[in-house]
Amino acid sequence: MLQADVFLAYGTGAGCALATAEQVRLVRADAPRLRAVRDRNLATTLLFMGLLFTPMGMWLSTRFPGWESMQVWRAIPPWALAAFGAGDTLCAAAGCLVTHRLLVRGRVWKASLQLLGAYIALFFTLVHGWDGTGVHRFLATSPGFVASGAPGQEEIVRWLRSPIAATLFWMTAVFLPALAVVISRSYTPGVRASRAPSASARLPGLRAFACAAALILGPCLALAVMGSMAVTTLGVPAGGVAWAVVAAFLLRPGGTLARTSRRLALPSVYSQGAVHALAPSLPDLPGSARHDADRGAEGRHGLRRGP
Repeated sequence: MLQADVFLAYGTGAGCALATAEQVRLVRADAPRLRAVRDRNLATTLLFMGLLFTPMGMWLSTRFPGWESMQVWRAIPPWALAAFGAGDTLCAAAGCLVTHRLLVRGRVWKASLQLLGAYIALFFTLVHGWDGTGVHRFLATSPGFVASGAPGQEEIVRWLRSPIAATLFWMTAVFLPALAVVISRSYTPGVRASRAPSASARLPGLRAFACAAALILGPCLALAVMGSMAVTTLGVPAGGVAWAVVAAFLLRPGGTLARTSRRLALPSVYSQGAVHALAPSLPDLPGSARHDADRGAEGRHGLRRGP
């Protein structure tokens, strides 16, 4: 859907950059190599967008224009299609570069929030939309749809039997494995080069992708649903404030979600036993894990305190 694709594109770029966190940590003191990591990752992201993400969006826009526009247009104007292609590419590049910059500065949690926040916004758009009818617009197979109450069984079954659902199924069957390969190819070399505890595991990149998917489909989806319920029940001002309080608690830098995200992005730093896995294999030189083991994670890896 055009309204949600901007968040999906940003999250895709952020995820591709987050997968290079270990590579960034290893070369952060070497400016040419750091630029090489950034440029290679940006090129990979844009190639993925150009070869898969944007063509899929264009296919849906021309095949199911009403559904793709959340029932705003029956035929999507050419200028909107052009804006869609350019805008999603720009969002993916922005997500990639912003996340990379945060990783360079050692802000691992803020970098992770670029991914998680994008998917919270994506799910909120699909569940609530701009007028509380997001899920009904998603399940609608024609402009005439029921715009109140919870989705009914008939509404869900009708959508599942529609060509929209079938098309999305096959697109997802291509999109997710392709994205998993892209993420894995960026994640695995860095984890193994840093000799993180998870480096010895089989297919560490695919494992990390599965863990990230669990975070997205778990806490991110739950926060989006809670936001929709809060706004629907209490109204926009009060519901927005109530949701913001809950979100601030769950997304706090010292919370479980933050710790899990840090361990996933930088297992060589935040996983248990990381120092013991690194120190015996590195020389006792300034900047090495052995030399900095007693200085804490921030000094050991050049990471700043805080988010």
